[in-house]
Amino acid sequence: MADTSQLISGVAERYASSLFELALDAGSIEAVGADLTRIQALIDGSDDLKRLIVSPVFSADDQFKAISALVEKFGFSGLVGNFLK
Repeated sequence: MADTSQLISGVAERYASSLFELALDAGSIEAVGADLTRIQALIDGSDDLKRLIVSPVFSADDQFKAISALVEKFGFSGLVGNFLK
């Protein structure tokens, strides 16, 4: 039986692969890459955002609302906006 980290890694790999396929089909690999770099910079620069993402204290609904607000505030649209939500 796979441990939790392997399970999470597998799920993350499937999401990443799906996002890549969609970006490839849309001809927007560079734009998606740039947006992902921007979101990583936001996460790296904010301990509060890191906590929001990983802490079990926040419900999935709270996380969704917060991420949706970030998507709107920072102009993540299309594939990356939907991916983050």
